Amino acid sequence: MKDEFISVVSHELRTPLTSIRGALGILGSGVFNDRPEKAQHMLHIAINNSDRLVALVNDILTLERLASGKVELVMEPCRIADLIQQTVDSVQAIADQSNVTISCTSISETLWAASGAIVQTLTNLLSNAIKFSAPGDTVWLKAEAADENQFSVPHILFTVKDQGRGIPEDKLEVIFEQFQQVDVSDSREKAGTGLGLAICKKIVQQHSGQIWVESSLGEGSTFYVALPLMGQESD
Repeated sequence: MKDEFISVVSHELRTPLTSIRGALGILGSGVFNDRPEKAQHMLHIAINNSDRLVALVNDILTLERLASGKVELVMEPCRIADLIQQTVDSVQAIADQSNVTISCTSISETLWAASGAIVQTLTNLLSNAIKFSAPGDTVWLKAEAADENQFSVPHILFTVKDQGRGIPEDKLEVIFEQFQQVDVSDSREKAGTGLGLAICKKIVQQHSGQIWVESSLGEGSTFYVALPLMGQESD
């Protein structure tokens, strides 16, 4: 598994590096010295791929730390309304730029959790929902008490719903694994690293919670995160 991971990482790192090297090489050759618009385009390519590379390295390091247990999440009482607000604040600019409306619903409960990690999880899910939404769409972030019959102890259920393209049935499980994406072009077109959902899964598992998705092609997707309430742990 380690050899496979290194092989995939090497491929994912090589792609943006090759693009950066190519763009800078063209600029360095001086071939576009008298064509500033072309030079600007090459520079834009290098910058975008540099950002992609930084995001990829950060996600790889985060996933490695979570998987190895080197980072112990510090649990504390967290107001769910605060988690929702922090999540919305972190992606509002992206939503405004994409002309996507965020609708959120919260409850006055307290969760025993690592607040930063939960906000990271919800932010990842909400930003994905925005990325795959069309201008004018709405995405929903909701927190509610989970169905009492669904879990052995009280849980809070977070849902992130979009009106996007949906996910094929054969991808509903594997998208939570490393470097798995619905479409291979997503990493390029949507600036994804293919590690975001794997990180979410690790964080949720460390909170003794569960994460899953329900989706229909052409009708959008709904991601669910169920976490035990303060002082509770799931079986």
